[in-house]
Amino acid sequence: MVEKKTGKMKRRTIYIWVWMIVAAALCSALGLLAVYNPLSTKPVLTVSIQPQRYFLEKIVGDKFDVLCLLAQGSNPEAYEPSFSHLMNLEKSRAYFCMGNIGFELAILNRVKNNNPELQIIDTSEGIDYLRGTHAGVLEHSHGHKHSHSHEVDPHVWTSVVNAKIIAQNMYKAVLELDSRNKKYYTKNYNALLSELVELENEMNRELSAVKGEAFAVWHPSLSYFARDYGLTQIAMENEGKEVPAAVLKSEIDMARNHGVKVLFYQKEFDSRQIQTINEQLNAVMVEINPMSYEWAEEMRRITNALTGK
Repeated sequence: MVEKKTGKMKRRTIYIWVWMIVAAALCSALGLLAVYNPLSTKPVLTVSIQPQRYFLEKIVGDKFDVLCLLAQGSNPEAYEPSFSHLMNLEKSRAYFCMGNIGFELAILNRVKNNNPELQIIDTSEGIDYLRGTHAGVLEHSHGHKHSHSHEVDPHVWTSVVNAKIIAQNMYKAVLELDSRNKKYYTKNYNALLSELVELENEMNRELSAVKGEAFAVWHPSLSYFARDYGLTQIAMENEGKEVPAAVLKSEIDMARNHGVKVLFYQKEFDSRQIQTINEQLNAVMVEINPMSYEWAEEMRRITNALTGK
């Protein structure tokens, strides 16, 4: 009897572990609502990142399922969409790309070849790009940017000004995909636009008090944010690499000279150097997530950090 009970317990333990492994695998594959739901009868749209999903869901409401390629917590600079994520595109009516994110550029030709009928919408079309911000400091003085690189900064969604352009591009594309529900989409789009204008006015009021000041950031993801509010962004990393000691000292000295009080960092770009940097800066360290689905909340968090709230 004891041997039978022991055998049953072992089998039960094995079953539990198997289910735990399966559950973990499913969670990993899902990313965050990034896997096709075969039970849904709604048509599917796919976006690259969570802030896009936030905007697009506001517009399409319950008419479409919106899926996201980038898994939650992933580094977009080094991300490679899984096979299941790419298969989602086969079921999508359209793919709303951001425009210049590394993983998009890596898969775009493959996506076009595998599904030539798929509509691809560049949601950043019409945005005034910044260039060279991955090379260090982005300083705004009489509208000029000081840098020696010509690489396009892909983080366009960290600007409310740009968000309005992104939303408009999405709205126009959705009307082409489903003109029968134009009235519904127009109502939703206008509500989103009102939300964006309200947020823009709020941030303008709050950040006017710190205009001309500087902040430090590990990864230069807030370049457009800095541009909009006349701030100086000082980035500590260089193209995702560990920074040589001499270069890092120069960046720290620059941050000190600018009187930096806030140091932003992201888990996705975690660095062993971040604590060492702040020992010398003695700034307030603030973790941010520009890739968050809660886009408006994240913009307010960044604003509050800079204004000391």
